[in-house]
Amino acid sequence: MKTVTVVLILFFGLVFSSKSAPGRDSNRPSKSSVSVPGIWRYKGGDEKPMEIRFLPDHKAVFKGGYEFYNPAKWYFTPATAELKLTVPKMKQNGFKLFNQWTYTGLKTNPKEKTIIYTLHERRICFMGYFYEKQGR
Repeated sequence: MKTVTVVLILFFGLVFSSKSAPGRDSNRPSKSSVSVPGIWRYKGGDEKPMEIRFLPDHKAVFKGGYEFYNPAKWYFTPATAELKLTVPKMKQNGFKLFNQWTYTGLKTNPKEKTIIYTLHERRICFMGYFYEKQGR
């Protein structure tokens, strides 16, 4: 009986550890697989298509909508997969709009005028519109 218990413990230990091993979940990209620089696009629907261009010099530029927020700044922390978007021209009360999308993994700091996204996929929500990273 003792041997069977030990074998079962080892078996379930291997099963659970392989499930939590990095890179084992093929349905969700690993944190390091999301690259921020490039064009993130809202393809249109309720509004016309829009883009947020994350430039290599940490500037973010809005095209097709929200240009009045230009220029913005971005920073990415790979270890935590956090994208911090600073929008200096956004008024503090404008950040209240983001409260309804906290389920998407975003947080706001109205005093610092930042939106913090946790990137688990190649998609972010800005002002209620979902922007997807284009290309690789």
